[in-house]
Amino acid sequence: MTQRSAVSRSASSRIVRALVVLTCLAVVGLVLWQMLPKSTFSSDLSQTGQGTPALVMLREIHVMGGERTLAQMQTIYPEFQDQLLFLLVHTGHPDGVAFADTHRVSDGSVVLLDGSGNAIAVMGRPDSAEALRDFISANVTL
Repeated sequence: MTQRSAVSRSASSRIVRALVVLTCLAVVGLVLWQMLPKSTFSSDLSQTGQGTPALVMLREIHVMGGERTLAQMQTIYPEFQDQLLFLLVHTGHPDGVAFADTHRVSDGSVVLLDGSGNAIAVMGRPDSAEALRDFISANVTL
């Protein structure tokens, strides 16, 4: 009996250990999934300077927080989609690194570009979709 109980304890401890490891891996996977750049908007900066003003957001791939700005952009997008390009650049790409350096911006910051591709205004992470809307309205005549 004691040998059987030792074997069953050993088997059950291996099962518990495997379940704990799998749970930890699942949690780490979910966290990493949340940190992946969201590709809601184009990241093609060559679209700027073509006559349409643009709102460009910088997303740093190793920083949390910019997802709030992205959600705010998604909120106001339907209202401005016909008059303004919405772009999202990532620091995981050389264009994003160059954009961050040129405009001295960090994760969640937005830059308004005029139709010629020149920077009009820069804003750090907006507090709300309303603040982002006001920023656009105050700096671009649409």
